[in-house]
Amino acid sequence: MAQRLRFIKRAQELGFSLEEVRELLALRIEPGNCTDVRCRARAKIADIEEKIKTLAAIRKTLEDLVNQCEQSASGDCVILTSLEDSK
Repeated sequence: MAQRLRFIKRAQELGFSLEEVRELLALRIEPGNCTDVRCRARAKIADIEEKIKTLAAIRKTLEDLVNQCEQSASGDCVILTSLEDSK
């Protein structure tokens, strides 16, 4: 039981959802599934890479807004204006 809980916790720490953990646990029962598990791990890496790109773009946008805000002489908040004008 403790080993199973450690497995679940570690899988979640690596970014696997509860559904994905359930699938991994099922694969763990049957031997010879290393290729399938490796494929799932690669898919998780691709998901993480996409999230990193998205977060980097968000960070860049926020940094740009903060810089614009610091340089703005108007009394309007550039950041709030940007949020109002979002598409």
